[in-house]
Amino acid sequence: MLTRHAIVTGGGAPGKAGGPAPGRAVPGERGMASERTRSDVWQELFDVAGLVRYYEALADRHKRRRDRVRFLLLAAAATGVAALLDLLPETARVAAGGAIAALVVWDFVADHARKAAVLHAASLECGALEIEWRELWTDVNDANASECEARRRNRQLARRIATVKGWANIPEDRKLNEECARAAHEYLADRYAL
Repeated sequence: MLTRHAIVTGGGAPGKAGGPAPGRAVPGERGMASERTRSDVWQELFDVAGLVRYYEALADRHKRRRDRVRFLLLAAAATGVAALLDLLPETARVAAGGAIAALVVWDFVADHARKAAVLHAASLECGALEIEWRELWTDVNDANASECEARRRNRQLARRIATVKGWANIPEDRKLNEECARAAHEYLADRYAL
């Protein structure tokens, strides 16, 4: 495949007479991958970088909720022990029993521990995918990049991220998602000097 530089100057393919040395980009060139492929890879890299932050932030939120529920259940249990010892008035014992029952039911229904675990696993997998997309981003900017190979790898990674998104089937927190997208943008802009 000929680079634009090779076509304009009459040079050959990379590494041939008239073309750039292998692994070296022609000044002004963006590698062999098309702008569309580069744009697709960049967008996926941006999205997955945001997902890493978003899923981890959601996991932390659910961990905090789980910990609050556990603390309240511990406090309610201590109150329940005091109630058993008749140290509290009747209304306080009834209220403590109702509070314990409500917390147990809410904890069971909300299932914060499971959500935190799933979101943490999703964040870790997204982190691994982010690394692979960063490698792909580097590759599509190489003079020897293959358009077909880049698109194939991008599709493969996109299928994997779709699977991860399926794990974390939790309602979206739009505000948190936007905050994480901004953080991802700042990180990528700093990393790639945009």
